Amino acid sequence: MLRKLLLSLLLWLSVEAASAQIFYSGIHLQGGIPLRDLHKKAEGIIFPEIVWSGLYQLPNKPLEIGLGLGYGVYATNLEIRNDLYAGQNDRFRLRRNNNLLTIMGMLRFVPYVESKIQPFIEAQFGGAYMYTRFKIREHWYLEPVEQGLDQDDWTLAYRLGGGIKIPFKKPENGHFEIRVLYQESSPVSFLRKQDTEYLPQQGDGEFSYSPQRSPLFMIQPGIAWVFNISH
Repeated sequence: MLRKLLLSLLLWLSVEAASAQIFYSGIHLQGGIPLRDLHKKAEGIIFPEIVWSGLYQLPNKPLEIGLGLGYGVYATNLEIRNDLYAGQNDRFRLRRNNNLLTIMGMLRFVPYVESKIQPFIEAQFGGAYMYTRFKIREHWYLEPVEQGLDQDDWTLAYRLGGGIKIPFKKPENGHFEIRVLYQESSPVSFLRKQDTEYLPQQGDGEFSYSPQRSPLFMIQPGIAWVFNISH
């Protein structure tokens, strides 16, 4: 009898959970405005980021949990040089990109309100990876002659903030979001555009680096398009 009761309860719970599952997938566009130490080190840099998010709404609870994956290029530089390789005078394009990659666990509290516009409070925790890569080409459309990593470092970070959800014309399809987050992290090393110098007279030529180091203190305003993918 007890076994039948437990099986019936498990079956009811599985059906109830399956019928109540709501999943969201979103694309977020946000910009990181440096604060405090980072403001001094960044010297005017804004950290743009495009983020993909996946969120699961817990059944019968005002909570959403999920994951965010973000990427951005916060600086880029192109040099045309004929002294990159000893004994050659050919002109090469040296492109260098300064990149930011993030992965964040997400937790949202979405209180029940009667209004169509829903507020929410959000917390995130994860990691940020700062790296600079270079590529050398004869022409922009050709495969790189040489490519590599100049500098990389990663740090733990957290974000706190909130925003509002504005439903689409068909609310069952999803909503727009306006959101502002505050971010802090442990110190991390990174390069700005002006922190790399090529020294052709050093041996066969070499790069000199002057990396900056700072916690990633930022305010991150952003907008998003979030889609209900449950149906």
